[in-house]
Amino acid sequence: MKGYKSFIFFFSILLVLYIVFEITKPKPIDWSETLSKEDKNPYGSYILFHQLKDIFPNVVINSYRLPVYNQLNNFSDSNSAYLLIDPELTFSEPDVDAILSYAANGNYVFISAEAMNKNFLDSLHINTSRRLTSKNFDSVRLNFSNPHLHASDDYKFHRFTIDGYFDKFDTTTAIVLGSNQFNDADFLRINYGNGAFFVHAAPICFSNYFMLTQNNADYSAKALSYLPQNVKQIFWDEYYKLGPEGSQNPLRFILTNRYLKWAYRIALITVIIFVFFEMKRRQRIIPVIEPLRNSTLDFVRTVGGVYFHQHNNKNIAEKKIQYFFEFIRSHFYLSTVYLDDEFIRSLSKKSGITESGARDLINYVSLVSASESIADSELLELNTRIDSFYKTAK
Repeated sequence: MKGYKSFIFFFSILLVLYIVFEITKPKPIDWSETLSKEDKNPYGSYILFHQLKDIFPNVVINSYRLPVYNQLNNFSDSNSAYLLIDPELTFSEPDVDAILSYAANGNYVFISAEAMNKNFLDSLHINTSRRLTSKNFDSVRLNFSNPHLHASDDYKFHRFTIDGYFDKFDTTTAIVLGSNQFNDADFLRINYGNGAFFVHAAPICFSNYFMLTQNNADYSAKALSYLPQNVKQIFWDEYYKLGPEGSQNPLRFILTNRYLKWAYRIALITVIIFVFFEMKRRQRIIPVIEPLRNSTLDFVRTVGGVYFHQHNNKNIAEKKIQYFFEFIRSHFYLSTVYLDDEFIRSLSKKSGITESGARDLINYVSLVSASESIADSELLELNTRIDSFYKTAK
């Protein structure tokens, strides 16, 4: 038992040291490309979303985790903007129809994604591609086509992150707003009905990391400045980043909170330790022994049933008298061979009943024994007198 306690003690110390190490160690950087307004990791869009108020000070800005169709179905207003800055867009057919109708009714759609639905791209007569740069190029440079927005120094970023561009577009409806150092168009305006689409091929340009690098925040502000300043409302998409409202994982809330996550871990570790130590039982299983069944009542019922059907009162009376005499012999140590006056006086003294009561009982027993046949009333009387003796005798 002493060694058992020592093991628990050292294990507890190791567990505490592990927890302290996990709490104090630096949190690793999450490089996943989410572009979510809540994420402060390098490829989140926390900075951009919270800077939209500075770019559009008088505009109502709301974020949604609903598909485009759910958000725009029955939407008949105009002069609003829909921002979809996502790693990829997977529009359904109803989504494509809804967003095309939305733009045609005099609204604006700003889309930046590395991959988009083919049916959506075909609707705008565009196609995307990616350029594989050689090792000689450690960065990609971007700039605007408009002389008023063109920067004297190109906006730079690491290669393989903003290498998307449009290799096909309809020059009669599309206007090139920006390109890279290879003159590949990566930012287009496509007029559609009474509104327009602003399509961008490199969503990383709107991430936290890009905006904090050199003067790249200026690039994001200029790109969004193509949206009219007098729009009444801006829809910010979160659905194509995170899925529908409400996580599909029931543990998401716990795992996103540092303290709840540690409480969950400790609970799991505790359960594992408990199971580990309980695997070895402290004692062997005690077998369950079924008590012996009392068959006396069954025997009595069986015998009683036999005699009842035969209706042999003489036989029953004889058995009753035999048990009575056996009771006297075993309890009072009296011989029942001679039922004389001496026997009656001895039975009265040892049993505690009166001598006259003992004499009447013995005389009645002798009378029944001598009878050839016994009526039901006589058998009942014999049973009553003997039972009364049992209750009265000491």
